[in-house]
Amino acid sequence: MVTVARFAYLHRAYLIKGWLDSAGIENCIVNHGLSYVISTQAENQIEIQVYEEDVENALSIIDNLSEKYGPEFQEPDQMISSIRNILVPVDFSENSLNAARYALHVAQQKNAKITLVHAYFNPVTNPLCYDNFYTFPSNVADALREIEETAHLKMQEILVKLKYYMDDKSISGIVPDIKLIGGIAEEAVLELAQAGSYDLIVLGSKGKSISDYWFGSFALNIMEKAKVPVLAIPEEARYKDTGFKKLMYATDFDKSDGMAIRKLLNIARPLDVRIYVVHIDVSSENPFINYDLEHFKDKYIGQIENIDMNFDLIQNPNLIKGIENYILDKQIDILSVTTHKRNLITALIKPSITKELLFEIKIPLLVFHSPGN
Repeated sequence: MVTVARFAYLHRAYLIKGWLDSAGIENCIVNHGLSYVISTQAENQIEIQVYEEDVENALSIIDNLSEKYGPEFQEPDQMISSIRNILVPVDFSENSLNAARYALHVAQQKNAKITLVHAYFNPVTNPLCYDNFYTFPSNVADALREIEETAHLKMQEILVKLKYYMDDKSISGIVPDIKLIGGIAEEAVLELAQAGSYDLIVLGSKGKSISDYWFGSFALNIMEKAKVPVLAIPEEARYKDTGFKKLMYATDFDKSDGMAIRKLLNIARPLDVRIYVVHIDVSSENPFINYDLEHFKDKYIGQIENIDMNFDLIQNPNLIKGIENYILDKQIDILSVTTHKRNLITALIKPSITKELLFEIKIPLLVFHSPGN
C-alpha cells in the first residue's frame, strides 16, 4: 500500500477516510501506534494508505477536498456534522408540537437556528381534495387566500405554545423562524431541506394529523429520502431534563457506519454520553461474527479516547425485538441507524419493517444516510 496523505490530527484522517470509503477506495489509517491524545500533537505522524492502483483516484479526491475546505481542513468536526440549522415540519398536531419542543432543546445545545415549516394544501398545484380540513369557496383565489390565512393562524398558535414551553424550561435566545409553503408536504419539505442548507430535520413520527397526506407515510418518506440526518420523535417521547445520556447505534459492519458513528459522536457533543454500537445477529449462522465485530472496530472506528463506547453482539431471530430488548435493558435514550441499500439495515428500507421500527420504538430515532443512497 502507498501513503497518499499525512495528517497531524487523527480526526482529519478519518474525515478523508470517510470520503475514500464512500468512493469505494480501500484504505487504512496508520498512526504508528500513537494514542489519540499524543497523535493530535504529532505533526504529520498519521498516514492514509491505499493500494497502488487507487492512488490516482485517491489523490484526486483529496485535492478536491483541499480546494473546497482548505489545505488544513479547519474545524473538521464541524465540517463532518455541524448542526447550525434545524428544520421542523409541523402539521399542527400535538405530535408535531412535541417534536418542535424537542427540537428547541437540540437547538439550545448546538446553538442552532430553528425553522418551522408547514406545507398547506394548494388547490392550484394539488387538484385533488384530500379531506374536509379546508372549506373551499368557488373562487380559487379566495380559496387559496383562506388556506394561507388558516395556516398562518395555526402557525401563530404553535409559536405561542412554544413560547410558553421555552419560558417553562428556561430556554432562551431562540426565535423560531416560520415558513408556509403551498404544495405536497413531502416534496416541499425535501426541497426546502436541500435548498435551505439545513443540517437536521426533526419531525413527529406517529402523529395522526387531520390531513391525509401528512398521515402515516410522511415521516417514513422523509426519513428515507432526505439527504441530511432525520430525528424522528415518537408521540410518547419527552425530552429529559438531564438530556440524552445513552445512544445506541445499530450496525451491520458496513463501512459507511464508521462515518455515521463519528457524526453521532459530534452531534452528541458536548454532552457526557455513552455510545452503544450494537449488531443484532438474526441468523446465528456466521461463525466469524465476533471477528467481524472486532474487524469493524479496528478498521472503521479506530481508537477513540475519552469517550465511553460499548460494542455488543446480540443474537435474536427478530431484528425489531432484538433492538427493543436492548433498548429496555440498557435504558437507551436515542436509537440511531444508517439507511443502506444492503445488509441488516436493508430491512429498514423495506416499508413493513421500517414502519414497525418507526412506529413501535418508543424513543427518538436518528437516521443517517449512506453516501450511496
